[in-house]
Amino acid sequence: MNYQTPPSICEYMISLMPEWAFTILEPTPGEGNIVRQLLLKDVSVTAPDDFFTMNFKQRFDCIVMNPPFSHKTANLQNSPKDIDLKGLQVGYYILKQCMAMSDHVIAIMPITIITDSDKRKEELALFGLKSVTILPRKTFDYNRIASVVLELHKGYVGLRELKMSNFK
Repeated sequence: MNYQTPPSICEYMISLMPEWAFTILEPTPGEGNIVRQLLLKDVSVTAPDDFFTMNFKQRFDCIVMNPPFSHKTANLQNSPKDIDLKGLQVGYYILKQCMAMSDHVIAIMPITIITDSDKRKEELALFGLKSVTILPRKTFDYNRIASVVLELHKGYVGLRELKMSNFK
């Protein structure tokens, strides 16, 4: 099954980055679709083989990511043993870690992050949720989970935008 980010969505996500951003993290690069698009810009990209071996105190200007939505597709070999990362918890955990590593995060996440949990929705709002872009249901082959692109800017308190994408 292919859960790699389509090039058109990579381009869209990168367009949401602050123009001045230079140090960029793609924490779970998979086959590298996002990384390839980032390298077309004049930026410094970090794309670790294993997110869980990173120095979580390191800071980045922006993070652009499509983390695994499930423990079944994630590399959990070096994940914290004291945290249960089953099901969708993997992606949420990675997002939360990344929110501590940058003030600007652009992330593909399951739509349930904003529809099924008041706590998660509140955490995103408190951090600075700027926009949510709803992706077409068929963005990822064989994926029954609707996805969104979250645009997070720490401290953002303005109106939040809900966008409908027209990606194929």
